This record gives sequence, C-alpha cells and structure tokens, in this order.
Amino acid sequence: MTYLVIGLAVILFAAYWAGNLARRYRLPGVLGEIGAGILLGPYLLGSLPLPGMPHGLFPLQIGDVPVSPELYGLATIASIILLFLSGIETDIKLFLRYAVKGSIVGLGGILAAFSSGWLLAVWWLNGSLQAGLLDPRALFLGLLCVPTSVGITARVLSEHRRLDSPEGVTILSAAVIDDVLGIILLAVIVGAAGVLQNPAAGEIDWSEISLIAVRAFAMWIGFTAVGLLGSRQISRALKAVRNPTQIAVLALGLALLLSGIFEAAGLAMIIGAYVMGLALSNTDINYVLQEQIEPLHRFFVPIFFTVMGMLVDLRVFLSPAVLGFGAAFAAVGFVGKLVGSGLPARALRFTTVGSLRVGLGMVPRGEVVLIIAGIGISSGILTPDLFGVGVMMTLFSTVAAPPLLGRSLAHPDPGTTVSDHGMDSIETNFDFGSREITEFLTSEILKAVRNEGFFIHAGEIKDHLYQIRKDNVFISMRTGERSLHFTCQREDITFVKNVVFESVVNLQHTVTRLRNFSTPAELQTNLVEDTNRNVVNWYRYLDVGAISLQLRSRNKEDILTELLDLLESVQPLPDRSAVERAIHEREQIMSTGMQHGIAIPHARTAGIGELRVAVGLAPQGIEFGSLDGEPSRIFFLVVSPESNPGPHLQILAGISAALNSAEARDALLQSSSRTDLIQTMVRCASMRTGGTT
Repeated sequence: MTYLVIGLAVILFAAYWAGNLARRYRLPGVLGEIGAGILLGPYLLGSLPLPGMPHGLFPLQIGDVPVSPELYGLATIASIILLFLSGIETDIKLFLRYAVKGSIVGLGGILAAFSSGWLLAVWWLNGSLQAGLLDPRALFLGLLCVPTSVGITARVLSEHRRLDSPEGVTILSAAVIDDVLGIILLAVIVGAAGVLQNPAAGEIDWSEISLIAVRAFAMWIGFTAVGLLGSRQISRALKAVRNPTQIAVLALGLALLLSGIFEAAGLAMIIGAYVMGLALSNTDINYVLQEQIEPLHRFFVPIFFTVMGMLVDLRVFLSPAVLGFGAAFAAVGFVGKLVGSGLPARALRFTTVGSLRVGLGMVPRGEVVLIIAGIGISSGILTPDLFGVGVMMTLFSTVAAPPLLGRSLAHPDPGTTVSDHGMDSIETNFDFGSREITEFLTSEILKAVRNEGFFIHAGEIKDHLYQIRKDNVFISMRTGERSLHFTCQREDITFVKNVVFESVVNLQHTVTRLRNFSTPAELQTNLVEDTNRNVVNWYRYLDVGAISLQLRSRNKEDILTELLDLLESVQPLPDRSAVERAIHEREQIMSTGMQHGIAIPHARTAGIGELRVAVGLAPQGIEFGSLDGEPSRIFFLVVSPESNPGPHLQILAGISAALNSAEARDALLQSSSRTDLIQTMVRCASMRTGGTT
C-alpha cells in the first residue's frame, strides 16, 4: 500500500505536467500522459532503487503485465469510467442514425487492418504468402491490428467537442464493433491455436466457436436494446435518491455491474461500461451524471493512460529485426485502418475531410491491443520479439494518429455532405444592455428551471454554456456580454419566453423590496469598523505618476476627468470612453462621496484590462454630493475590468479603513510628495490593522 499511494501521487503530478507539456505543443494531452508512463514505468525509471525502496517505486512484476495488480486494477476502473462517460456524452439519436454506418465503417476497418497485418506477418515469418496462412503467430499479429482504442479517440474528440458529431458517433459505434469482433476473433484464434500448432491433435470445433460468436453478439445487442428501452425507468429509479452526487455514484455502480457481466461472459469490460452510458445518455440526468462524475474522471483517467505507457518496453526496439518488422507492421496497421475505415465512410456521404477524420479516429490502438498482446505472449503464441512488434505498432498508432485527428477536427469544413441536425431547433436571443443585469437574470433563470424539476449542466467557465434538460425537453442557454441566447425545439420556445419574462418580473420585485427594506445611504454611513484586515499592497496598486497633490478642477465633472488623465499619464486606457461611461453610470446610481471629505469614484468596465488606482488631493474642498454634505478633499479613483476585477472591493474597504480617523486624513492631506502619500497610506493601514504592510 505504501508503494501504491506514493506511486499514485507521482503518477497524478507527472500526468498533469506531461499532459500540459503536450498541449503546449498542440498535441493531445493523452500523449503526454502515455509518455510519462513510459518514462516512469518499470522498464526505465520505475525500477531504479530509491531510499527505502530497493526495487524502485514501480518495480517490474512477473506476470501478464509488468506493473502491480493493484495499480493495474485502478487503471481498469479508470477505463470503465472513461467509456461510461463516453457513452453518456453520445447523442443517442445520432448514434442510432449512424449505427449502420458505424457497423460498415467498423467492418471495413477490421477486414483491411486484419488482412494487411496478417498477410505481412505471413510473408515476414515464412518467406512467402503461399505458406503459413494458418500460422497462429501471423493470425494473432493480424488480430492486434483490429481493436481501436476508443478511449484515446474519445479523449481527442472530447477536447474538440466533437463526441456528438456525425464523425464522433460513427467512430465510437465503429470502435465498439471493433472491440466486440476483436474479442470474438481472439476467442477463435486462441481456441484454434493449439490445433494449428499441432495438427495431429484434431480438427477445429467450429460449432463451439460459432456459439461463442453468437453469444457475444447477442449480449452486446441485447443489453444495448434493453438499456435504451428501459432508460426512463432506470432514470426514474435513480432520481428517487434526489441527491445529485448519489445519483451519479449509483449510476456508476450500474456501469461497474454491467462491465463485470460482460467480462464474465468473455467480452471486454469497457463494452459493458459504454452500453450503460449509452442507455443513460437519453435521459434527463445525462448532464448531472457528467458534472458529478467529472472529478472521478480527472482523477482516474490520467492514471489509466499513464499505466498504459508503463506497459511499453522500449528495449525491444534495440533489435534491428524487431525494429524493421515493427516499422513495417506499424505502417501497415496505420494505413489498413485509415483506408479500411475511411473509404466506406466516403461512400456513406461523408466528405473527404469527414472520411479522413473517421479513418484517423479508428487508427489509435491502446489498452485492448496491449491486453490481447499479453494474452498472446502468456499463452505462448507470441514470442517476446513479436510482442515487441505489437507494442511498437500500438505506440506508433497512439502517437501518430491523435495529432493528425486533432488537426483534421480543427478544419472548418463539414464532415458530411448533408445536415445532421434537425431543422426544428430555433435560437432566441434576449439583449439586456448590461452585463450586471444579464448575470442577475442568469442566476434567476437557473433557479426558476431548477424549481421546475430541470437538471442543469454548466460547461467550462469560459464557455458560458448551460445545458437544461427534463424528460424530452432540452434547452441550451449561452450567456453573452449583455445578452442571453437560447437554443431549443420550436415547441419549447413559449416555455423559454415565459421563463425569461417571469425571471425579469421576479428580479424587479426583488429590487423593489430591497429599496423598501433599506437605502444604500443608510448602509453607507456605517461601512467601517475600528479594526480591519489590511489586504492592500499600496506599493503595488498606487503608481507615483497617478497621484496629484493639488487637483486643479473645481467641480465634480472636471475632477473625474482629471483623475482619468492621471491614469492615462501612466499608461493609456484601452477604451477611455467606456471607462468614463461606467464611472458616470455609477455616480448616477448614487454619489461616491463618502463622509469626512473622502470620495471614492469607482466602476467595473470592459474598457480596461487591469485594476488601476489614481489619487488626487484638493485641500480647499470640492462639492461632490457627499453623505454628510461636506466638501470632499481626498479623491480615490478605482477602476477594474469586468472579466477579471481583482481585489476591487478589498481596495474600497482598504481606503475607507485606512482613512477612518481625522489624524490619518490630515496626514494624507499634508503629504510633502507623491512618494510620501503612498508611505502615509501604508502607515495608516498598518495602524488600523495593528500590523505592518
């Protein structure tokens, strides 16, 4: 357990840094994670002795896999989570629409990849294509070309938000076909290997092999059909738990259960996980599951790809024979999948770019191939050298295909020659003219639909996208700078308009109640306590060039202009007119003239990129509409960006706290220089907090 927990910590940090490094060079993060696994694995750094660990942190294990069973077990769970989420993220309507296409693409890839790998192996191992067609080694090497690493491809598709695209759904459905047929072929080849290696032992029992094939197909098709037909009942039972996190945990439990059933029946666990995810993709808890399982995904999946990298032994590539055959085998495996899957896609009304995406998406091999290769070497069919050839093909396809797939996905051309989205969807836009109003209404709308029993999935913060779902109702809401954009079915647009209308009414009612409860002026008179936390570094936020010890202006309008001039004297404002407009809008709401001769005009605006502060003194006093009716003598202008405001409120509080005594205000007004003014602010802040800055 000591080795395991320390090893997991190392894997998590290494996968994170390596993934970021790969993405920095515009490569899929999964390549960095696999690379980290190769470096940390038992064949390289993992077996180096460490203090207290004489055999290294990841010592070489004797058995089918070179890592510890505990670590490999975690990687297996990670693969289940990955495929479960891939199933959930699949658009079931598109999946069913492309199930036939996926089958054709998958079969084309299987035939081309298996045939090319098998025939190359026959020629290489036996010297000609006339002999050795039933050589178990050649058959097994051909089998290694069949499976597609749907996990690696799904990761790339997810990063480009193409999992539910026609290409993405076709690839995922074809990859499932690949895995199912790959396992069936595995059973056939392993069952026939003994007879083929020793012909005197008897003949192949084709009836038993046929029974295995029929059982595999029946399980896959049967469980998929039952899952889709019973998805509403499953969703209803899970929703009875009410807690979203617990719903996700129990859904994952179902995925684990189905994975175990598939494994016990001789099929891959990951197929069972994908089938369960696919069943739940058509329910209203779809996005709740995605959101709640995301932390598990971020923890487990990097472990999976790192452990896959640990299975790679680079030393096998030192042999010229292995290297030469491996290079040829890798090239044949790559081209076989690309052409075998891409050409059928082109015939199925995919464009040239779409066909290339499908073909490249089917190329990567990974976990399934390595597992099959381990079975081959443990059963004596593959020699260590041939195992190295299979590993080399897997590594090449995993390294070469994802970047090419990523580039093809970034191409703007459509993937199909026909539109794949229904024409019933309609977009409705509401412009509110204010970022603040839009933010308030977003919160109010989300609360309203939650009260109606809808489930909400929030995308990444930068996306500003919300997926709202209940039963058959699906609404997408995107927030703009000052507007809201809804996409939904035409029959749901009335509901959307009513939600927005009621949210606006509720917000107006809330504002009215707030005005009746208290006025800002009453709150403003008691903003400062005797003891305050000092969190403002005045040396950082107060530039000497943005300070005036004697303002020339004699009225409020000119004071604001002069303070803005001070800011521009240090660094030009990106959009001065926007800054001016924001400051005046804030003054119209309520004057920023405080008590005791202090005024703090401030605003948040898109016209500036970073928080800026200017200070001006007017010892003679200027009428600024202060709370106590007295003229203002000390002016602080604070402007912050809307998107990244920084310590805006903390600076406002810091100014009020530092100048809360008559002694502090007099000291500031008597500053002998601009540098002295900054030092005075620092001293005043320290006195109010009892500490130093």
